[in-house]
Amino acid sequence: MESTLLILLVVSSFFTFAQETQIPVNEETQLAEYAEVVDAAGTASDLYNAALAWINEYYPNPNGTINSKVAGESIEGKSRFKVKLTDKKGRTIAQSYVNYSFKLEFNVHRYRYTIFKINWQQSSYFDVSRWEDTGHPRYEAETYPVYVQQTVSLFDDYIAAPKAGVAKPPT
Repeated sequence: MESTLLILLVVSSFFTFAQETQIPVNEETQLAEYAEVVDAAGTASDLYNAALAWINEYYPNPNGTINSKVAGESIEGKSRFKVKLTDKKGRTIAQSYVNYSFKLEFNVHRYRYTIFKINWQQSSYFDVSRWEDTGHPRYEAETYPVYVQQTVSLFDDYIAAPKAGVAKPPT
């Protein structure tokens, strides 16, 4: 009996530690962050112009989204999106916002994007990576996995969009 209990304990702890998070976390800051260096054809100026054209297409209010830009070098901005839940009757209800900041940096034949300060709009800073902490006493099992899925899905699409947008020259 004791050996069976011990085996169950070991197996359950293995699965607990083997859980992989879906939202990437920066090792230094321990906060949610997406970052990558992407190879692309063109000069830094070409990539900057293509990214600016993409931002103007992607965001409904690009001027309100962009905080700063240095021609041929970088673009910084911030935006947000709504997380939603579906009730028992199948109605989708907007819950709150997820805010994020982004930075695009350009060099010859490559650019780097960083999406950081990804947080759930609350009275205090709530990093979205906390939605995956199932051991937290205030973890909401019915809500947080849905928010994680929506956030990961949005950023997967968001990351793919500038890769396609920067790959095509601006018109």
